[in-house]
Amino acid sequence: MKTTLRIAAALTLIATLAGCQQLPPAPSPAADLIGRETVSYRGDIPCADCPGQQLTLTLFPDFTYRLRRIYREAEAGRDAIVHETGRWARAQDDGANRLRLAGDGNAPLYLRIAGADALHLLDTAGREIESPLNYRLQRLPRADRIPGPMVLRGLYRYMADAATLQECRSDKHYPVLITRDHLALERAYLAAQTAPGMPLLAVIEGRFVLQPPEPGLAPRDHLIVERFLTLRPDATCDSDVPARATLVNTYWRPVELGGKPVTVRAGTREPHLILDAKDSRVRGFSGCNGFGGSYALDGGKLGFKGIVSTMMACLPIGDLEQRFFAALKNTAGHALRGEVLELRDADGRVLGRFEARHLR
Repeated sequence: MKTTLRIAAALTLIATLAGCQQLPPAPSPAADLIGRETVSYRGDIPCADCPGQQLTLTLFPDFTYRLRRIYREAEAGRDAIVHETGRWARAQDDGANRLRLAGDGNAPLYLRIAGADALHLLDTAGREIESPLNYRLQRLPRADRIPGPMVLRGLYRYMADAATLQECRSDKHYPVLITRDHLALERAYLAAQTAPGMPLLAVIEGRFVLQPPEPGLAPRDHLIVERFLTLRPDATCDSDVPARATLVNTYWRPVELGGKPVTVRAGTREPHLILDAKDSRVRGFSGCNGFGGSYALDGGKLGFKGIVSTMMACLPIGDLEQRFFAALKNTAGHALRGEVLELRDADGRVLGRFEARHLR
């Protein structure tokens, strides 16, 4: 009898384990999709001078975003639609899982990741909004790529029957389709250029369309010029955005290095960079080691030299330190976009992005 019971118990255990093994894995929470896939969020939030606004936000894996605001009955009883493009980064200060969006040159937009499928809008300083009103955005089942049309500014190039636009807010390059009002833009560009293929600042009303660049290749966003607005040969993306923070005497915290977001664990010292105006010295913390050296500044050109650091080993943060020092080593220029500093290499590629904290 005892033997029979033991056999029955063993069979029950085996069946239970087999059943456990056949269970499908739990789906990854949507928060884990941010930065890995294109995800969209939408919510109806308060509006100061209209009945309400619908906000749709789409985050792309390359750290760019598009945002659409629909202000209800804001223009003579009709809805007003405003678009925004820019770049996003994770910020994990004091253990809070936040997103920081920098786009139109005004104050950045902060959101908190609220569970698996939602974002919660924060105030302009990244703090919780104390209000009974709704500030929650819910994840959409399918991504809304927010195609537009929308007004875009960017560095336009046309050469050998191929056109591209480097959009100013997101710093992203898009192929431009030779259709619609592109001919007007092309003619203005050819009349204004002083060298073949030189970039000129263009303002257009454009629309994004997802299609493969060639048959058999993965689809990517292309731009359609719905309406050519103006060409500004004397302007650049940098001059188009007012700078508020100063390069020197500002505490710069990295939010993106080497194309990857920078995260800081709660209770740990955050990486930073400070350029002292007094003696052209640079100092900071890599996330593992303190460092120092000097810098040379000449207009938009910027270079670091003689960087030395302490020699502590911090294996979990080693990748961050390598990316930080690689950015400093290859820096040849910079750009200030509001409260965001971009370090760039000699070809203008972005090596790292930093957000400002002012020193007194």
